[in-house]
Amino acid sequence: MNQWPSYMDGIDRIFGFWPDYKSDYQGIEWTRNKEEEVLEISNEIQEFLNSESKLNSSFQWLNANRLPFVTIEQPKIGQLDLFTESKYLVLHVKQKLGSKDSNAHFYLFFRDNKSNFGITESKESYTTSEKAIIGRLAKNYADSIVSNYLSNISSTIQFKESTQKLLITKQEENEAQNNDFYKWNNYWIDDYLYSLSKRDGFNYVIHENVRNILFEKCKDLEQLKESITNSLVYICNIKLAEPGDTIELIPAYLIIVSPVNFSDKKEIVINNRISKTVDLLNRLEKSALLVLNTGNSLTSAEVGKNMDRAITAPAISDALKKNKVRILQLLSENPGQWPTIRKHFKPVVNLFEKNSDKLSGTS
Repeated sequence: MNQWPSYMDGIDRIFGFWPDYKSDYQGIEWTRNKEEEVLEISNEIQEFLNSESKLNSSFQWLNANRLPFVTIEQPKIGQLDLFTESKYLVLHVKQKLGSKDSNAHFYLFFRDNKSNFGITESKESYTTSEKAIIGRLAKNYADSIVSNYLSNISSTIQFKESTQKLLITKQEENEAQNNDFYKWNNYWIDDYLYSLSKRDGFNYVIHENVRNILFEKCKDLEQLKESITNSLVYICNIKLAEPGDTIELIPAYLIIVSPVNFSDKKEIVINNRISKTVDLLNRLEKSALLVLNTGNSLTSAEVGKNMDRAITAPAISDALKKNKVRILQLLSENPGQWPTIRKHFKPVVNLFEKNSDKLSGTS
C-alpha cells in the first residue's frame, strides 16, 4: 500500500481490498503520516465490492460520497482547510488476481488539482484526458505490483514444494536403506542359525522380538554372533536339550555380551583358536584310548571312526596340518598331557619329531 505514493506523488489516502480463501474481502486503510489500519468489512461493503468486480472497466474515477467505507465529514467554522473527502477525487483500480475469478480493489484519493504532479499552486482540475492518463499509469503500476507479488508467491510455493519433495525422497531413500539393512541382518541371522543347527544337531529358531533387541543393542556382527551363541548354549544347558530338539531363543533367555575393543577381540580370537586346538587333541586322545582298549590298530581311520563326532582319516591329517604350530606349542608346554597320541599315534608322533628342532622357538 505505501508503495503507491512513491510512484504517484500526491496520494494522501488509499483503501485496499482483496478476497481471502473464502472469497470474503479483507481491507486495509493507508493514510499519509499514519500507520496502516485493518478495516472491518460490513455486508454492505462486501456487496459493493462484489458489484465493483463485475464492471468491465479496469479503472474509474469516483466521488468519495458513493463509497460505503468512507464517512463524509462536513467542515466546521474556522476549519476551512480541514481534510475532507469532498475535496478529493477517487481513482478506483480493479486488479485481477492470478487465473482465479477474483479481484483486488484499490481506491486512491487525489486532491482535485494538478499540484499532485509538481505543478505548484495549480488550482486547475484534471481534464478527462488527464484522468485517463493517470488511470492508465495507476493500472499499469497495479499490474506490476500484483504480478511481482504473485511471482514471488509462486516462487515461494514452488520452492516449498521442491524442498518438500526432496525431503520426502530423501526420507524414502533412508527408509529403503534401513529396510535393506534390516533384511540383510535377518538373512545373516537365519544363515547363522542354520549353520549352528547343522553343526550342533539342534533346530535353532529365534523369536522376532529377539531380532529387534539384537539389532538395537549389538554394535557389530561379532557382538551379535557371540550373543546368539552364548544364549543358545545357556538354553541348551538349562533345558537339558538333546540333538534333534527345537530350541527357541526368546527375550527371557537372551544374553547380550559386552562389546569389546580391537585388542580384546584379537586376544579372544587367539584364545578361541588355542581352545579349539586343545579340544582337538583331547578328542584324539580319548578316541585313541578307545581304539587301544578294543585291541585295534591305532590308525587315523580307526581313531576318526571312534571320535564323538566321527571324521575321516584325511580330515584328521588336514586338522593336524592347519593347527601344526599350536599343536607343537601345546605339546611342548604340556609334556604330561595327551600321552597316548604323543607316543603311539603316528600322525602326531611324526609331526612332533619332524619339528622338534623348532619347538624352542615356539615355546
